Order: sequence, then structure tokens, then C-alpha cells
Amino acid sequence: MRESADRHRHIDRAEQLEAAARLTARDAERDGAGHRERQGLFFEGPQGIGKSSLLWEIYERHAPDGAYFLDLPRIPAEHHVLESLAMQARGNQVNVPSYESTRTRFAEQSARTHVDFDNVRMRNSTFQLLAAAQDRTLQTASLSDALLGNLVADARRPVICLDGFEACAQPMRDWLGRSLLPNLLSRREISVFVAGRQLPSLTRPYTSAVRTLVLPPFDVQAVQEWIESLGIVSLKDEATAIQQVHGGIPELLDEFFKLHIESAAETAAGYAPGGPDDGREG
Repeated sequence: MRESADRHRHIDRAEQLEAAARLTARDAERDGAGHRERQGLFFEGPQGIGKSSLLWEIYERHAPDGAYFLDLPRIPAEHHVLESLAMQARGNQVNVPSYESTRTRFAEQSARTHVDFDNVRMRNSTFQLLAAAQDRTLQTASLSDALLGNLVADARRPVICLDGFEACAQPMRDWLGRSLLPNLLSRREISVFVAGRQLPSLTRPYTSAVRTLVLPPFDVQAVQEWIESLGIVSLKDEATAIQQVHGGIPELLDEFFKLHIESAAETAAGYAPGGPDDGREG
């Protein structure tokens, strides 16, 4: 029953999906007012408003053309973000030779490097640790440049979807906002979508390349359409009450409809003619 309800969760997100379609169109370099089309969309809103669901819908619509989806809370470090993109690229039959050669080179350098702190004074140890951290930053930047260069070299236009920004640890959030997103937005071939209860802060000139859309709750009309699409006749006149009780939050509405459908099915099964509860005497 869950799938039946999930299928209609975007019933009130036509505006956002249309904006995403315009942004990802190959020939949409300018909008209707003659301005250069933005390159990214950020979706913001509280828990349960449908950010992840909307982002996944965008991903599924563009998956055949080369889309990438990252569930950021499940990714522990920066280089894992890049590796996930690389693995998805291979799944999309996109070659990433520059990324692979860069990664191999750094791996070989790391294997040759051994730092022994046993006889090194603390001051020198601190300097070496700082140098190692700086080296990791440069390595990550090099890997990012190599990977994104490979992605845009493909004939398809990459669509990058980043979900759950607010759940990342602070170092990851800083890297996304200060490094990866600017790197993505510096390449006009790439379209970027980010979703979260909080969103990254970009610096100029990248702020003008992104539009933030705050997702509103579903209104009564959307709830009514959802009820009709599910074919729940008993609720056809209850859209207003349902919308008010659940605040128009898609996740809460989804749970309500799921439970209603399951309850109706159980009731029908329990009182089926000839069943144990049909009221007939034995």
C-alpha cells in the first residue's frame, strides 16, 4: 500500500519540477525575461515537507541522461563524496580516467611516505601534521577537478543532486559550500540541486547562479487531488479537515493515507461474507 501513496507525493510540486526541467534543458541558456538561466536550485523546508522525495523525482527523471544522487548524511568524508560520484559515473558508462590516474598517483605517494614521530619534538610534529592536512586539502581539490573534468567531457549534461545538507558534519558542510559547489557551478554544463532544512551559503559570483525555493505545505486542493488519485471514496469530502490536522505536510499525509488504506483493507477482510465475523450463526 505504501507504493500506492508514494506515487502521488509530487501532486503539488509542479512549479518546482518545471523549474528543474527548464534549468536542465540543454538549450535553455536564457529565461523568459532574457536573463541567463540559473544553474542550480536549492530546496529548503522543514522535516517531512518532501525535499528528499522531490530531489529523488528530479534524479529519476534525468537518470537516463546522466544524473547523480548523493545522500550526504551517509557519506563520512570529502573523498567519499568524490568516490561516490565516480562510481555512479561508471554505472552511467562515463569514463573517469583523469580521476582514476590522479587517485592512483596520490595513493602511490602516500605509500612511499612514512613519518616517524618517536624522535621528533612536539613542535616539529605539529608542523608535519599541519603540512599533512594541507596536503590532503590539495589532494581533494585535485581529485575534484579531475573528476568534474571527466564528467563534463561526456556528451550528456551532468545533473548533480545533493540531499540532506543540514545533517553533514561541519567540516563537510564547509567543504561543500566553499569548494565542491563552487567547483560544480564554475562548469556551465553541470546542473546542481541541493535539498536541506539548512542550505549552504555561497559567495559571489556563485550566489547568482542558484535559486532557493522554500517548499510550502500542500494546500486543500492538493490534498483533494491526492485523495481522488488514490480512489478513497470515503474521504472525498474530508480534504479540508485532513489538510488542517496534518498541516499539509506530505510525510504526515502519506502516513495517514497509508494507515487509512491498510485499516480499510483489514476491515473488509475481517467482515467478508462467510468469514468468522460476518454475524451468522453456526
